[in-house]
Amino acid sequence: MNNASRPLPATLTIPRKATIEGALDFPGPLIIEGTVLGDVRCASVIISERGIVDGAVVADAVTVLGEVSGEIFANHLTLKKASSVAANIFHKHLSLEDGCYFEGKSRRHSNPLQLAT
Repeated sequence: MNNASRPLPATLTIPRKATIEGALDFPGPLIIEGTVLGDVRCASVIISERGIVDGAVVADAVTVLGEVSGEIFANHLTLKKASSVAANIFHKHLSLEDGCYFEGKSRRHSNPLQLAT
C-alpha cells in the first residue's frame, strides 16, 4: 500500500484534566487541552486556552491559545490573544495577536522544522 492511499490520522485530543510526562509523537493533528511535560511532534497542533506544554513543539502549523515554555519549530506559528509563550521560536510565517505574551527569541528560517533535533 502506498502513502497516497492511506487514510489521514484522526485528530488526537489531550483532555483538560490529563497530564502527559514524556515525549508525544503523533503523525496527525493534535489538540492539547491538558498538560504535556515533554516534547511534542505532530503534523499540526492547537494548544487550547488552558493547555500547557513544557518542552519543544515541532509541527507544520502551531496555534497557541494557552502556555508554552521551551522551543517552537513551525512553518506557520500563531500566538493568539492571552497566550503565554516563554520560548525561542523558529518559524517561516509568524502571526502575533494583540494581547499575546511572548518572551524569547524569534528567528525566521526557510525550513524551521529542519532545525529541530
